[in-house]
Amino acid sequence: MEKKFLLIIVISSLFLLLNACQANQEDSGDPEYEARLITLEGLSEGEQSISVAQLRLLTQQDLQASYQRTTGKTERFKMQGPSLMDVVAFLGGDLRNYTGVGVEGADGYYCLLSQEILENYEPILALSIDGKKKLSASDAPARLAVQGQFGPYWVRMVEKITFYQDVPEKNITSVWLFANLAAGLEPYDYKYYGSTDKSYELAEIFNRLEKVDSKSFFTMKSADGFKKNEAIAMVKERYYLKTEGADSPTNVSPYIKLGMNVKNMAWFSASNDACIFPEQMQNYLPRHQFQEVKGLRLLDILLETEVITPQQKDFVLIGMSGEEVKVKGSDLAHALLVIQENGEYAVIWDDDYKIDNIGNLLRIKEIS
Repeated sequence: MEKKFLLIIVISSLFLLLNACQANQEDSGDPEYEARLITLEGLSEGEQSISVAQLRLLTQQDLQASYQRTTGKTERFKMQGPSLMDVVAFLGGDLRNYTGVGVEGADGYYCLLSQEILENYEPILALSIDGKKKLSASDAPARLAVQGQFGPYWVRMVEKITFYQDVPEKNITSVWLFANLAAGLEPYDYKYYGSTDKSYELAEIFNRLEKVDSKSFFTMKSADGFKKNEAIAMVKERYYLKTEGADSPTNVSPYIKLGMNVKNMAWFSASNDACIFPEQMQNYLPRHQFQEVKGLRLLDILLETEVITPQQKDFVLIGMSGEEVKVKGSDLAHALLVIQENGEYAVIWDDDYKIDNIGNLLRIKEIS
């Protein structure tokens, strides 16, 4: 009996030793690196943290990773790391309980994973890239990987992850023409990778909207289909919209590196308001023709900026001269937004509709 018991102990010890050796082979071999921490906020009271070594204890997902930069270039990696779902479960939570997750890099770059992304993709925290267990200074201690999403979602140097449980749902009730909304504001000369271009601070734009809920999300969409969310609290300071020069309109900030912008922005929205850049929208929305003019249907614009069931609502069209025209949402399929040669945005109706045209549109506002 004693010999049998001793044999079991020896076998168990060998098994533990083998596992320990295997674990040592799987980490970076640098204890200081393995002790690096990522902070997590929102899972419980206060903040929590998890080390690289702890993350390696979780199931490591293998990912033949690829993403497309906003420049169109595709980059590919072989990555390995735990899923965000498993990380949250390890800390006693459930990722499905959260409506958004904000990921921040050590360089200040921030990206928000919306509920839509969390439900349809499996974000992982890559601890190994192309076989390297000790990541470069520009990636360590982990890199967020979201297969199927554009490069700006792939946050480097992950330092902090914030979990949002109660995010107010957006309800877009007003759509503005950005150029007219910003009229009279003094633009900033923003230095952008070798050029100096006119830009508007987002906080000043927010001040012209009726209400901005700081708990909501700021959404941007590019003419190439890329859509990105940010927490509004993250874009209220030192965050600009560059409206001239390369890639414009685009978001710029000291924290946004080249290639991580939403370039050629078609529209953005806060909690209740959207702003559009028609020159970009017409690159992907269908243009319609009434008699001799071509333009974007107002109904298509409302649907694109995520106004909920606009056909069932009433709206007022407000011009830059103060004129107002009340219309039914279902009629907006028969009104075109036409970009004039002088840069103004006219609303032209089909001849079958005896509704006043507007020379330069400022806003489409839902009315009860």
